[in-house]
Amino acid sequence: MNGANVTILSPYPAQATFAPPSDIRIVCLENMADNFSALMKLAWRVYTGNPIMLCLAWLVIHVRPGAYDLVYWSDFEPDNQQSTWPLGLARLVGLYRHRTAFTEHHDFSWNKHRWQRLLRLDRLRLKHIEMFVHSRRLLEGIRLIMGWPDAGHYVAHGLWPDPASNEDRYTARFALGIPSDARVLLVFGMQAIRRKGIDILADAIRGMSLNRSLIVLFAGVRVRDEPHPFDHPDLTDKLNLHILHNESFIPKEMVKSIFAAADAVWAYYGNFVGASGVLAQTIAYGRIPISSRNSESGDLCKTYRLGITTPTDDIGGVRAALEKFLTMPAITQTDLELATQGAANTMSWPCVTHYIMDIVFATNDFARPP
Repeated sequence: MNGANVTILSPYPAQATFAPPSDIRIVCLENMADNFSALMKLAWRVYTGNPIMLCLAWLVIHVRPGAYDLVYWSDFEPDNQQSTWPLGLARLVGLYRHRTAFTEHHDFSWNKHRWQRLLRLDRLRLKHIEMFVHSRRLLEGIRLIMGWPDAGHYVAHGLWPDPASNEDRYTARFALGIPSDARVLLVFGMQAIRRKGIDILADAIRGMSLNRSLIVLFAGVRVRDEPHPFDHPDLTDKLNLHILHNESFIPKEMVKSIFAAADAVWAYYGNFVGASGVLAQTIAYGRIPISSRNSESGDLCKTYRLGITTPTDDIGGVRAALEKFLTMPAITQTDLELATQGAANTMSWPCVTHYIMDIVFATNDFARPP
């Protein structure tokens, strides 16, 4: 969609089971193992179970420089500053000569990263390797810990726009047994009570007088070591509050219908500095986020004027946001959903990858999202 020919590299078939678009090629190393060189067969035995090293070995041994214009590592292990060292060292000694970039998803430990910071080793580790981060706040923290104010680049997390229509909403609600005129708030994904602010949501609703029906739909696996506040009688018995639980893994083919049923999505992550997958899905499906004003989620909502935002850890602010959600007229809801769809087009993966290529190739041939 952006003029690039894409090859996805995966060590094992289990990591390449999704159905890619027809113009994307998948290279699965295990399927080629019989034809490996002796050196690659040795690497395959030594690094079995280590996807990073297996992919690196294949790129060093079997792929000539220039075969790909860009090698992009989309994900490493959480201890990313250590996981990128093999690339940096291979480049330093001349074994690895591919133009390279990667996405950093994780923050760094101040103490664990101390020697790399004091000896300025990150400049060696990331020499000629471009780092992209999907959160401005996360990038700021990484730069601080590295002691490297210019390290890396911010780009919003990409998504595939697939807006749900009003017809989709009606169909999804019929399948779930939800009235077509209900006000529905979706809490999607792993039901981590404190991390996702479900306890804050409960406290806010607990103190409200609901003058119209509110359905809170929980869709995703429950974290069993945390008591769910919406199981408490003061909420299960509350007038005009209806609680639905779908406490299971949601298959990919059902995700859109779950979002389609909602009027808004709870995307409240407090001080979580990373990019929110739920917020990205909310935008992709054209629904209204209810988010805290902090960190990456708040920055995106402010930049694109999305949904309803509220101060972090402010029960009164959350309650006011919910009141606004419950009382908004249809025209306001339509306008907010259209704004979300506009943001989705700007944050689409083709736009995001254009921006990444713009940085990597240091040209102005591609349009940058704001």
